[in-house]
Amino acid sequence: MIKRKSGFTLIELLVVMSIIGILVGMLLPAVQAVREAARRTQCANNLRQLGLAIQNFESAQMMIPPSRPADGFLTWPVFLLPWVEQENLFRRFDTQAMYVDQDPEVLQQGVPVMICPSRRSGPMVSLAEANDYPVGAVGDYAGNAGSHLHFLNFRWALFVDEVDGVFNSGLSGDNPVVNRRLAGGPRGRYNYDKVTDGLSNTIFLGEKHLDPSFLGQPSGWADGSIYNGDEPATIMRIGGILLQMASSPDYGIAPGDAPVWGSAHPGTVNFVLGDGSVQTYPVETSPEPLFRLCSRNDGLTVNSQDP
Repeated sequence: MIKRKSGFTLIELLVVMSIIGILVGMLLPAVQAVREAARRTQCANNLRQLGLAIQNFESAQMMIPPSRPADGFLTWPVFLLPWVEQENLFRRFDTQAMYVDQDPEVLQQGVPVMICPSRRSGPMVSLAEANDYPVGAVGDYAGNAGSHLHFLNFRWALFVDEVDGVFNSGLSGDNPVVNRRLAGGPRGRYNYDKVTDGLSNTIFLGEKHLDPSFLGQPSGWADGSIYNGDEPATIMRIGGILLQMASSPDYGIAPGDAPVWGSAHPGTVNFVLGDGSVQTYPVETSPEPLFRLCSRNDGLTVNSQDP
């Protein structure tokens, strides 16, 4: 009697492999969705930590830090370093000196709390800076510089005009420059009392739109060093009429090269409000409620259902 060896036929193996492939194909989107949910949560936690840092800064300094005290000087991510457990790094900056006069090695030190894990795997350095300045660490969050009311003529980023944001450039009269140095410490424009619409109705920080094809590139692509006050679009954002959030990561450049809100998350953008709460808004948020959230003193309330 001849004994036959037991085993699978080629057809049976192909069928099994096909079934496994189908199952993997079905599970992969679910796994990706879980991973993205975890990354979005980490992004929200970063903003929550930054919101707490702002509260501590305002309590200690009696002001909200400026986005930049003067043109070409340092920026709000530097001023918040001591309140995000980065005191040692903060001490290596000269807060009265211009960006270009800082230690180039220090400028390249990234801060994890400034990185959205959906966009980048970790800290990175800009590919270049305007005017051949030293390259520096990049980041994914920007300060609210106000609404469309102050978009024309670059008013949202200047040092003298009245604007309706929170993280605006410091007033030139409060931040005099002598021999390429600030005569005093960097001073912001506002304290919490100036946020007359209420802290819970006003964006302080949020995710900034960046085209993923141009990460690390400054100027119009707005992904230069977050420490460089010569590049306001890197650290500031505005929103409102005709300045809606970017509908997708590859949205490109907004009208007039405007720095708008956006994210690497599908369909949503994370923000921290003045009261420290983190809110997630859809990219389809209407211009009117976005305007109300970006303006600190428009006198209009924001209904939680508006966006």
